Amino acid sequence: MNTNLFIAKTLWSGGSKKHPGGRNSFIAGLSVAVSMIVMIVAIAVSDGFKKEIREKAAGFSGSIILSAPGIEVVNSKYPIKGNLSYLDEISAIEGVTGLQSYSYSSGIMKSGDEIQGIVLKGVGAGYNLDFFKKSLSEGEVPNYADSLSRRSILVSSRLASMLSISAGDKVQIYFIGESVKARSCTVAGIYNAQLEEIDKALVIGNIDEVSRINGWLPGEVSGIEIGTRTFDESRGIATGIEEIIGKSTDEDDSDVSVTTVEDLYPHLFDWLTLLDFNVLIVIILMVIVAGFNMISGLLIILFEKISMIGLLKSLGMRDGSIHRVFLYRALMIVIRGIAAGNAAALLLLWLQHRYGFLSLDPANYFVTQIPVHIDWIKLAVLNVVSAVLITLILYIPSVFIAGVEPDKSLRVK
Repeated sequence: MNTNLFIAKTLWSGGSKKHPGGRNSFIAGLSVAVSMIVMIVAIAVSDGFKKEIREKAAGFSGSIILSAPGIEVVNSKYPIKGNLSYLDEISAIEGVTGLQSYSYSSGIMKSGDEIQGIVLKGVGAGYNLDFFKKSLSEGEVPNYADSLSRRSILVSSRLASMLSISAGDKVQIYFIGESVKARSCTVAGIYNAQLEEIDKALVIGNIDEVSRINGWLPGEVSGIEIGTRTFDESRGIATGIEEIIGKSTDEDDSDVSVTTVEDLYPHLFDWLTLLDFNVLIVIILMVIVAGFNMISGLLIILFEKISMIGLLKSLGMRDGSIHRVFLYRALMIVIRGIAAGNAAALLLLWLQHRYGFLSLDPANYFVTQIPVHIDWIKLAVLNVVSAVLITLILYIPSVFIAGVEPDKSLRVK
């Protein structure tokens, strides 16, 4: 059998560097490379969108939120205790990176003749404002550990545009309840997080000031945000937190509900789920296209080598052995195509990440440029699965080999 395989390869090469199926082999390999580029780019862009939007959503509210049950998280009427007895137990959960209290109050901001409804989110001195620092477009982030910053606020670029205000400007905020309360605040900075539905009315302020506006007792807050190490861990951690709350016997603890950021912004994550489905369809189509283009290329090569197939059969080689010769040739084409596709795709993704030459409208896509993120495990799995599936598809031409008759094929010139 080894002798037959050696003869087959010798007849294939014919001692020449060029072979008749060279052009068809190139086209088939190019098809595989293009398919790999499309699949890798689609996955990287999808993962880029998920990473960017998840980070932005979690930046506004944390990955998990503890708040009063049965009402919206943005709550200024029903506070919870900021020092719940089981907070230390929650902090000890694997994957939890921090807990932060916040308070909300709704009001109306006025600058000159312009007015806009706003939601003032009060945060404390220990609140992590790194997300807003990254999104800062003008001014600075207030330091609420400094008493001089008690009435300094951060506003979104959209709100600043609607009110025609800049960093350093004074604005009036009116809070309407049993009585109207007015506060004069200074715009310390302007941020642009590009999530219009979330940030267009959100103003960051001092938690103590918000608690006074709401008339709450010391220690009462709208809720507690919980950060997690990775987004994928948040669901499991939320389940663990619910179990801890359910086992609490402290009568002084107020009832709280557990909300994940996915539940808080369902429209964003529904869009990401739809994006994942579209990527899956693209991958399936590209594997099919690459596989059947390889079949077409292999069939053309088989037709060109029909005399050789007849000769090998006349020498006693079985159909399976002949098919392995052609499959070996096809696999070389597939591997080169996959390697070329990976190299080209990674280059394109690096260029986009480095220079961002493909831009987007943030009003529709929540980002200014196409984001990319390479998951090396996904990339490895994609390469292996694509190679295996295309190889399985290449067994289809074996039907043609079985139908070749040596006496007729040897007369073909």
